[in-house]
Amino acid sequence: MMNLDAALRENDGKGPGFHFVRHALSLVILLHHASVLAVGGERAPAATKGDAVASLAMLLQGGDAVFLRQSIIELLRPLLFSLVGAFFVLSGFLVAGSAFRTRDTRQFLTFRALRIAPALASEVLLSALVLGPLVTTSALGAYFGDPQFYRYFGNIFGFVTYELPGVFADNPVPGLVNSNLWTLPPEFYCYLVLSALIASGLLFTRKGFLAFFLAVSAGVALTASFGWPAPTRLDTTRFAGWFLVYLFLVGVALWILAAHVRLDKRLFILFGGLYVLLMATKTSDVLAGLCLAYCVVYVGMLRFPWFDRLLKADLSYGLYLYGYPITQALVFFLLPHLDGAPKGVRLAAIMSLALAATLIFAAASWTFIEKPALRLKRFVLPPRRAATPNLAPAE
Repeated sequence: MMNLDAALRENDGKGPGFHFVRHALSLVILLHHASVLAVGGERAPAATKGDAVASLAMLLQGGDAVFLRQSIIELLRPLLFSLVGAFFVLSGFLVAGSAFRTRDTRQFLTFRALRIAPALASEVLLSALVLGPLVTTSALGAYFGDPQFYRYFGNIFGFVTYELPGVFADNPVPGLVNSNLWTLPPEFYCYLVLSALIASGLLFTRKGFLAFFLAVSAGVALTASFGWPAPTRLDTTRFAGWFLVYLFLVGVALWILAAHVRLDKRLFILFGGLYVLLMATKTSDVLAGLCLAYCVVYVGMLRFPWFDRLLKADLSYGLYLYGYPITQALVFFLLPHLDGAPKGVRLAAIMSLALAATLIFAAASWTFIEKPALRLKRFVLPPRRAATPNLAPAE
Protein backbone atom coordinates (compact mmCIF):
# COMPACT_ATOMS: atom_id res chain seq x y z
CA MET A 1 0.00 0.00 0.00
CA MET A 2 1.49 3.33 -1.07
CA ASN A 3 2.15 5.92 1.60
CA LEU A 4 1.88 9.67 1.20
CA ASP A 5 5.63 10.23 0.99
CA ALA A 6 6.02 7.76 -1.88
CA ALA A 7 3.08 9.37 -3.70
CA LEU A 8 4.68 12.80 -3.36
CA ARG A 9 8.01 11.57 -4.69
CA GLU A 10 6.23 9.93 -7.60
CA ASN A 11 4.62 13.28 -8.44
CA ASP A 12 7.69 15.52 -8.05
CA GLY A 13 6.64 16.63 -4.59
CA LYS A 14 3.19 17.81 -5.69
CA GLY A 15 -0.33 16.59 -5.13
CA PRO A 16 -1.78 16.19 -8.63
CA GLY A 17 -5.35 16.67 -7.46
CA PHE A 18 -4.96 19.83 -5.40
CA HIS A 19 -5.51 21.98 -8.51
CA PHE A 20 -8.96 20.40 -8.80
CA VAL A 21 -9.68 20.47 -5.05
CA ARG A 22 -9.07 24.19 -4.54
CA HIS A 23 -11.19 25.11 -7.56
CA ALA A 24 -14.00 22.80 -6.47
CA LEU A 25 -14.00 24.37 -3.00
CA SER A 26 -13.99 27.91 -4.43
CA LEU A 27 -16.89 27.17 -6.77
CA VAL A 28 -19.03 25.56 -4.07
CA ILE A 29 -18.41 28.51 -1.74
CA LEU A 30 -19.32 30.94 -4.53
CA LEU A 31 -22.57 29.14 -5.37
CA HIS A 32 -23.52 28.74 -1.72
CA HIS A 33 -23.06 32.44 -1.06
CA ALA A 34 -24.96 33.32 -4.22
CA SER A 35 -27.91 31.19 -3.07
CA VAL A 36 -28.00 33.03 0.26
CA LEU A 37 -27.41 36.55 -1.10
CA ALA A 38 -30.14 36.18 -3.74
CA VAL A 39 -32.92 35.53 -1.25
CA GLY A 40 -31.60 36.76 2.07
CA GLY A 41 -30.27 35.09 5.17
CA GLU A 42 -33.00 32.53 5.51
CA ARG A 43 -31.18 30.36 7.98
CA ALA A 44 -32.51 27.85 10.43
CA PRO A 45 -31.83 28.35 14.16
CA ALA A 46 -28.52 27.14 15.44
CA ALA A 47 -28.41 23.37 15.35
CA THR A 48 -28.34 21.29 18.48
CA LYS A 49 -27.23 17.73 18.94
CA GLY A 50 -29.58 15.37 17.14
CA ASP A 51 -31.42 18.07 15.17
CA ALA A 52 -31.01 16.24 11.88
CA VAL A 53 -32.37 12.99 13.28
CA ALA A 54 -35.29 14.72 15.00
CA SER A 55 -36.22 16.69 11.90
CA LEU A 56 -36.17 13.62 9.69
CA ALA A 57 -38.27 11.67 12.16
CA MET A 58 -40.90 14.42 12.27
CA LEU A 59 -40.88 14.59 8.49
CA LEU A 60 -41.50 10.85 8.18
CA GLN A 61 -44.37 11.20 10.61
CA GLY A 62 -46.09 13.69 8.32
CA GLY A 63 -44.16 16.91 8.93
CA ASP A 64 -44.49 19.83 6.57
CA ALA A 65 -42.02 21.71 4.37
CA VAL A 66 -40.41 23.40 7.38
CA PHE A 67 -39.14 20.08 8.67
CA LEU A 68 -38.00 19.08 5.19
CA ARG A 69 -36.00 22.28 4.87
CA GLN A 70 -34.55 21.87 8.36
CA SER A 71 -33.56 18.29 7.57
CA ILE A 72 -31.83 19.27 4.36
CA ILE A 73 -29.95 22.06 6.12
CA GLU A 74 -28.77 19.70 8.87
CA LEU A 75 -27.64 17.10 6.35
CA LEU A 76 -25.70 19.73 4.41
CA ARG A 77 -24.19 21.38 7.46
CA PRO A 78 -21.07 19.15 7.61
CA LEU A 79 -20.39 20.04 3.97
CA LEU A 80 -20.67 23.77 4.70
CA PHE A 81 -18.25 23.48 7.62
CA SER A 82 -15.82 21.49 5.50
CA LEU A 83 -15.41 24.12 2.76
CA VAL A 84 -13.15 26.68 4.44
CA GLY A 85 -11.76 24.04 6.79
CA ALA A 86 -10.57 22.03 3.79
CA PHE A 87 -8.97 25.16 2.34
CA PHE A 88 -6.86 25.61 5.47
CA VAL A 89 -5.82 21.95 5.54
CA LEU A 90 -4.87 22.18 1.87
CA SER A 91 -2.96 25.41 2.48
CA GLY A 92 -1.02 23.92 5.40
CA PHE A 93 -0.03 20.87 3.39
CA LEU A 94 1.11 22.82 0.33
CA VAL A 95 2.77 25.66 2.24
CA ALA A 96 4.74 23.14 4.33
CA GLY A 97 6.32 21.94 1.10
CA SER A 98 7.20 25.52 0.21
CA ALA A 99 8.71 26.08 3.66
CA PHE A 100 10.94 23.01 3.30
CA ARG A 101 12.12 24.15 -0.11
CA THR A 102 13.05 27.65 1.06
CA ARG A 103 14.10 26.97 4.69
CA ASP A 104 14.29 30.72 5.11
CA THR A 105 11.75 32.83 7.02
CA ARG A 106 12.20 35.97 4.96
CA GLN A 107 11.91 34.17 1.66
CA PHE A 108 8.90 32.18 2.88
CA LEU A 109 7.04 35.32 3.96
CA THR A 110 7.98 37.11 0.74
CA PHE A 111 6.57 34.27 -1.33
CA ARG A 112 3.35 34.30 0.72
CA ALA A 113 3.02 38.06 0.31
CA LEU A 114 3.50 37.81 -3.46
CA ARG A 115 0.76 35.19 -3.62
CA ILE A 116 -1.78 36.90 -1.39
CA ALA A 117 -1.28 40.66 -1.31
CA PRO A 118 -1.56 41.82 -4.97
CA ALA A 119 -4.97 40.25 -5.67
CA LEU A 120 -6.25 41.19 -2.22
CA ALA A 121 -5.19 44.82 -2.63
CA SER A 122 -6.79 44.94 -6.07
CA GLU A 123 -10.10 43.58 -4.77
CA VAL A 124 -10.18 46.02 -1.86
CA LEU A 125 -9.32 48.99 -4.10
CA LEU A 126 -11.93 48.04 -6.71
CA SER A 127 -14.59 47.58 -4.03
CA ALA A 128 -13.87 50.89 -2.32
CA LEU A 129 -13.06 53.10 -5.31
CA VAL A 130 -15.25 51.67 -8.09
CA LEU A 131 -18.05 49.49 -6.77
CA GLY A 132 -18.79 51.58 -3.69
CA PRO A 133 -19.36 54.89 -5.49
CA LEU A 134 -21.60 53.11 -8.05
CA VAL A 135 -24.01 51.59 -5.54
CA THR A 136 -23.81 53.70 -2.38
CA THR A 137 -26.94 55.41 -1.09
CA SER A 138 -24.75 58.12 0.44
CA ALA A 139 -23.78 61.30 -1.38
CA LEU A 140 -20.32 60.88 -2.88
CA GLY A 141 -18.86 63.60 -0.69
CA ALA A 142 -20.20 61.88 2.42
CA TYR A 143 -19.04 58.48 1.10
CA PHE A 144 -15.43 59.54 0.54
CA GLY A 145 -15.36 61.51 3.79
CA ASP A 146 -16.70 58.73 5.98
CA PRO A 147 -14.10 57.14 8.33
CA GLN A 148 -15.58 53.77 7.43
CA PHE A 149 -14.39 54.29 3.85
CA TYR A 150 -10.80 54.67 5.05
CA ARG A 151 -11.08 51.75 7.48
CA TYR A 152 -11.98 49.50 4.57
CA PHE A 153 -8.43 49.76 3.21
CA GLY A 154 -7.24 48.05 6.39
CA ASN A 155 -8.45 44.80 4.82
CA ILE A 156 -5.24 44.78 2.77
CA PHE A 157 -3.30 44.34 6.03
CA GLY A 158 -5.72 41.92 7.72
CA PHE A 159 -7.75 44.47 9.72
CA VAL A 160 -11.12 43.25 8.50
CA THR A 161 -13.98 45.63 7.76
CA TYR A 162 -17.03 44.29 5.94
CA GLU A 163 -18.95 47.47 5.20
CA LEU A 164 -18.62 50.62 3.11
CA PRO A 165 -20.82 53.69 3.69
CA GLY A 166 -24.30 53.12 2.25
CA VAL A 167 -23.20 50.15 0.12
CA PHE A 168 -25.73 47.33 -0.41
CA ALA A 169 -27.88 48.78 2.34
CA ASP A 170 -31.10 47.43 0.78
CA ASN A 171 -29.86 44.05 -0.41
CA PRO A 172 -31.49 40.93 1.10
CA VAL A 173 -28.23 40.49 3.03
CA PRO A 174 -27.59 44.16 3.78
CA GLY A 175 -24.32 45.98 4.22
CA LEU A 176 -21.80 43.21 3.62
CA VAL A 177 -19.37 43.98 0.81
CA ASN A 178 -17.17 40.90 1.10
CA SER A 179 -17.88 38.46 3.90
CA ASN A 180 -15.09 36.17 2.66
CA LEU A 181 -12.51 38.53 4.15
CA TRP A 182 -13.21 36.98 7.56
CA THR A 183 -10.55 34.35 6.82
CA LEU A 184 -7.74 36.91 6.49
CA PRO A 185 -6.71 37.09 10.20
CA PRO A 186 -6.51 33.29 10.69
CA GLU A 187 -4.61 33.00 7.40
CA PHE A 188 -2.07 35.57 8.55
CA TYR A 189 -1.76 33.81 11.92
CA CYS A 190 -1.02 30.56 10.08
CA TYR A 191 1.89 32.16 8.27
CA LEU A 192 3.21 33.72 11.47
CA VAL A 193 3.10 30.38 13.30
CA LEU A 194 4.85 28.61 10.42
CA SER A 195 7.43 31.40 10.24
CA ALA A 196 8.18 30.90 13.93
CA LEU A 197 8.59 27.16 13.34
CA ILE A 198 10.97 27.86 10.45
CA ALA A 199 13.02 30.38 12.42
CA SER A 200 13.26 28.09 15.47
CA GLY A 201 14.14 25.05 13.38
CA LEU A 202 11.31 23.00 14.95
CA LEU A 203 9.74 22.52 11.54
CA PHE A 204 12.76 20.64 10.26
CA THR A 205 13.11 18.16 13.12
CA ARG A 206 10.42 15.50 13.10
CA LYS A 207 10.55 14.82 16.84
CA GLY A 208 10.56 18.52 17.69
CA PHE A 209 7.64 19.30 15.43
CA LEU A 210 5.72 16.25 16.63
CA ALA A 211 6.12 17.32 20.26
CA PHE A 212 4.91 20.82 19.33
CA PHE A 213 1.97 19.49 17.34
CA LEU A 214 0.87 17.07 20.06
CA ALA A 215 1.03 19.85 22.67
CA VAL A 216 -1.06 22.14 20.46
CA SER A 217 -3.53 19.31 19.78
CA ALA A 218 -3.94 18.67 23.48
CA GLY A 219 -4.58 22.37 24.07
CA VAL A 220 -7.09 22.48 21.22
CA ALA A 221 -8.90 19.41 22.59
CA LEU A 222 -9.14 21.00 26.06
CA THR A 223 -10.31 24.29 24.58
CA ALA A 224 -12.97 22.52 22.54
CA SER A 225 -14.13 20.55 25.60
CA PHE A 226 -14.48 23.53 27.92
CA GLY A 227 -15.63 26.06 25.30
CA TRP A 228 -13.00 28.63 26.24
CA PRO A 229 -11.92 31.06 24.88
CA ALA A 230 -14.43 30.39 22.11
CA PRO A 231 -16.22 27.38 20.64
CA THR A 232 -14.76 25.65 17.61
CA ARG A 233 -17.78 26.72 15.56
CA LEU A 234 -18.07 30.40 14.73
CA ASP A 235 -21.73 30.00 13.76
CA THR A 236 -23.87 27.25 12.23
CA THR A 237 -21.79 26.98 9.04
CA ARG A 238 -18.18 27.99 9.85
CA PHE A 239 -15.37 26.90 12.11
CA ALA A 240 -13.87 29.55 14.37
CA GLY A 241 -10.70 31.28 13.20
CA TRP A 242 -8.45 29.74 15.85
CA PHE A 243 -9.64 26.26 14.89
CA LEU A 244 -8.84 26.99 11.24
CA VAL A 245 -5.26 27.74 12.31
CA TYR A 246 -5.18 24.33 13.94
CA LEU A 247 -6.47 22.69 10.75
CA PHE A 248 -3.65 24.45 8.89
CA LEU A 249 -1.18 22.86 11.32
CA VAL A 250 -2.81 19.48 10.73
CA GLY A 251 -2.09 19.95 7.03
CA VAL A 252 1.54 20.79 7.88
CA ALA A 253 1.74 17.69 10.08
CA LEU A 254 0.46 15.45 7.30
CA TRP A 255 3.23 16.73 5.01
CA ILE A 256 5.95 16.25 7.61
CA LEU A 257 4.70 12.80 8.64
CA ALA A 258 3.96 11.75 5.05
CA ALA A 259 6.08 8.60 5.36
CA HIS A 260 3.67 7.34 8.04
CA VAL A 261 0.40 8.21 6.27
CA ARG A 262 -1.19 5.44 4.19
CA LEU A 263 -3.21 6.35 1.13
CA ASP A 264 -6.09 3.90 1.20
CA LYS A 265 -9.57 4.26 -0.29
CA ARG A 266 -11.02 2.33 2.64
CA LEU A 267 -9.52 4.82 5.09
CA PHE A 268 -10.90 7.67 2.97
CA ILE A 269 -14.41 6.20 3.16
CA LEU A 270 -14.06 5.50 6.88
CA PHE A 271 -12.76 8.96 7.79
CA GLY A 272 -15.27 10.66 5.48
CA GLY A 273 -18.14 8.85 7.18
CA LEU A 274 -16.71 9.60 10.63
CA TYR A 275 -16.39 13.28 9.75
CA VAL A 276 -20.07 13.53 8.80
CA LEU A 277 -21.14 11.57 11.88
CA LEU A 278 -18.99 13.56 14.31
CA MET A 279 -20.13 16.88 12.84
CA ALA A 280 -23.81 15.96 12.69
CA THR A 281 -23.86 14.75 16.29
CA LYS A 282 -21.46 17.42 17.59
CA THR A 283 -19.41 14.69 19.26
CA SER A 284 -15.93 16.11 18.63
CA ASP A 285 -14.98 18.84 16.20
CA VAL A 286 -11.29 18.11 16.82
CA LEU A 287 -11.58 14.49 15.70
CA ALA A 288 -13.83 15.59 12.85
CA GLY A 289 -11.14 18.03 11.72
CA LEU A 290 -8.52 15.27 11.69
CA CYS A 291 -10.83 13.08 9.59
CA LEU A 292 -11.48 15.96 7.21
CA ALA A 293 -7.74 16.60 6.84
CA TYR A 294 -7.04 13.03 5.76
CA CYS A 295 -9.88 13.15 3.20
CA VAL A 296 -8.61 16.44 1.73
CA VAL A 297 -5.07 15.15 1.30
CA TYR A 298 -6.29 11.82 -0.09
CA VAL A 299 -8.32 13.55 -2.81
CA GLY A 300 -5.42 15.93 -3.41
CA MET A 301 -3.21 12.98 -4.32
CA LEU A 302 -5.66 11.68 -6.92
CA ARG A 303 -5.39 12.60 -10.59
CA PHE A 304 -8.00 14.65 -12.45
CA PRO A 305 -6.47 14.87 -15.94
CA TRP A 306 -9.71 16.08 -17.54
CA PHE A 307 -9.76 19.09 -15.22
CA ASP A 308 -6.06 19.80 -15.72
CA ARG A 309 -6.64 19.88 -19.48
CA LEU A 310 -9.71 22.08 -19.07
CA LEU A 311 -8.12 24.66 -16.77
CA LYS A 312 -4.40 25.30 -16.49
CA ALA A 313 -4.56 28.68 -14.73
CA ASP A 314 -5.10 28.93 -10.98
CA LEU A 315 -8.38 30.84 -10.63
CA SER A 316 -9.23 29.55 -7.15
CA TYR A 317 -8.03 32.59 -5.19
CA GLY A 318 -9.80 35.01 -7.54
CA LEU A 319 -13.01 32.96 -7.34
CA TYR A 320 -12.93 33.11 -3.56
CA LEU A 321 -11.89 36.75 -3.36
CA TYR A 322 -14.20 38.32 -5.94
CA GLY A 323 -17.24 36.06 -5.68
CA TYR A 324 -18.99 37.78 -2.78
CA PRO A 325 -18.83 41.44 -3.90
CA ILE A 326 -19.71 40.49 -7.50
CA THR A 327 -22.76 38.55 -6.31
CA GLN A 328 -23.86 41.41 -4.06
CA ALA A 329 -23.53 43.80 -7.02
CA LEU A 330 -25.62 41.51 -9.24
CA VAL A 331 -28.28 41.31 -6.54
CA PHE A 332 -28.27 45.11 -6.22
CA PHE A 333 -28.72 45.71 -9.94
CA LEU A 334 -30.89 42.75 -10.96
CA LEU A 335 -33.14 41.90 -8.05
CA PRO A 336 -35.50 44.87 -8.59
CA HIS A 337 -36.10 43.57 -12.12
CA LEU A 338 -36.83 40.09 -10.76
CA ASP A 339 -39.37 41.32 -8.23
CA GLY A 340 -42.32 38.95 -8.22
CA ALA A 341 -40.40 36.19 -10.01
CA PRO A 342 -40.44 32.74 -8.39
CA LYS A 343 -37.66 32.09 -5.90
CA GLY A 344 -36.18 29.42 -8.18
CA VAL A 345 -35.91 31.89 -11.05
CA ARG A 346 -34.15 34.45 -8.85
CA LEU A 347 -31.74 31.84 -7.58
CA ALA A 348 -30.96 30.49 -11.05
CA ALA A 349 -30.41 33.97 -12.50
CA ILE A 350 -28.18 35.26 -9.70
CA MET A 351 -26.18 32.04 -9.30
CA SER A 352 -25.48 31.56 -13.02
CA LEU A 353 -24.54 35.20 -13.60
CA ALA A 354 -22.41 35.29 -10.44
CA LEU A 355 -20.53 32.22 -11.63
CA ALA A 356 -19.91 33.64 -15.12
CA ALA A 357 -18.91 37.12 -13.92
CA THR A 358 -16.64 35.82 -11.18
CA LEU A 359 -14.87 33.46 -13.57
CA ILE A 360 -14.13 36.44 -15.83
CA PHE A 361 -12.76 38.53 -12.95
CA ALA A 362 -10.76 35.59 -11.59
CA ALA A 363 -9.21 34.95 -15.01
CA ALA A 364 -8.31 38.63 -15.35
CA SER A 365 -6.88 38.66 -11.81
CA TRP A 366 -4.70 35.62 -12.55
CA THR A 367 -3.52 36.91 -15.92
CA PHE A 368 -2.81 40.53 -15.06
CA ILE A 369 -2.17 40.55 -11.30
CA GLU A 370 -1.42 37.22 -9.64
CA LYS A 371 0.74 35.54 -12.28
CA PRO A 372 2.92 38.65 -12.91
CA ALA A 373 3.36 39.06 -9.15
CA LEU A 374 4.52 35.45 -8.81
CA ARG A 375 7.17 36.07 -11.46
CA LEU A 376 8.80 38.45 -8.99
CA LYS A 377 9.91 35.42 -6.97
CA ARG A 378 13.02 35.20 -9.11
CA PHE A 379 14.23 38.49 -7.63
CA VAL A 380 14.12 37.02 -4.13
CA LEU A 381 17.28 35.35 -2.85
CA PRO A 382 17.49 31.75 -4.13
CA PRO A 383 16.74 28.92 -1.69
CA ARG A 384 19.62 27.68 0.37
CA ARG A 385 19.15 24.16 -0.91
CA ALA A 386 17.73 22.75 -4.08
CA ALA A 387 14.08 21.75 -4.16
CA THR A 388 13.42 18.05 -3.77
CA PRO A 389 10.19 16.12 -4.24
CA ASN A 390 9.70 15.63 -0.52
CA LEU A 391 12.45 16.43 1.93
CA ALA A 392 11.68 14.54 5.11
CA PRO A 393 12.76 16.28 8.32
CA ALA A 394 15.54 14.85 10.39
CA GLU A 395 14.81 12.76 13.43
